[in-house]
This record gives sequence, C-alpha cells and structure tokens, in this order.
Amino acid sequence: MTDIVDELRAECSASHQLPERPDGPNEEEAVMLDRDVRWRAAAEIEQLRAVIAGWQPMQSAPKDKPVLLYCPNLAGHVAQKIVVGVWRFDANRRTFGYWVSDVGHLDNGFAETGPWIEYIELHPQKWAPLLPPPDGPS
Repeated sequence: MTDIVDELRAECSASHQLPERPDGPNEEEAVMLDRDVRWRAAAEIEQLRAVIAGWQPMQSAPKDKPVLLYCPNLAGHVAQKIVVGVWRFDANRRTFGYWVSDVGHLDNGFAETGPWIEYIELHPQKWAPLLPPPDGPS
C-alpha cells in the first residue's frame, strides 16, 4: 500500500511533468511545486506526523533545518535540557558534520544568548520538529 504523502507528491509531479530524481526537485521545480495544494498538503501531513511522533532518534533528524534537540549533558539555565539546533558541515573541521545550537556561551552553569556554536556538552540524544511560527498581523 502506497503512503498518501508519496501518492500526493507523485500525482503532483506527474501533473507538472517533472522527471523523478533521487535528490528531489531542483530549485525552480520546488518553487512551482510549492504553489500546488497537493505538494503543500503532503508537506503538512509530514509535519503533523512528526509532531505526533514526538521525540525521535538522532539518526532520523533532518540535516537541512533547525529542530529541537534533547541534550541531557547540558547544565545551567537550559529549559529541560532542550535547545534549538541545526546540523553544520565544515570540511575543514570535521568530515561528518556536527550539531550546533543557539543556546550561547555556557559559563558557570548559565546559558547566555549567543552565536550558533558547537559545544562539547551538546550531544543530542533525541530530536523533535519545531512548530511553525504563528501568523503575524497582516
């Protein structure tokens, strides 16, 4: 049985006569697909599934957008050891990439706001999706 998300995306791609690519649509195609309600519905279903699933293993974490990270080794004023983090890749520093967070400088048990930086203490064990921001006033 085919998943509804896959069906929606396949139908949408076929109606726009797009070739199948293992790495997904190119930038121009993505802009066009984002205007199609079927493509947007598939993305929303995926997002809702992730929220329902709750905390997930790090192996499944997306590497292309910020997510919530559960980091049990963090100390200080970090809310329940949860931070917003994102995957970074720097071929000059590491071969496999690393997680960074906006938690800021960890000093004397206090977390201060700061730049996205890698921490020794930041070894996430689980991840969860961020909720989309609320709509602002028009």
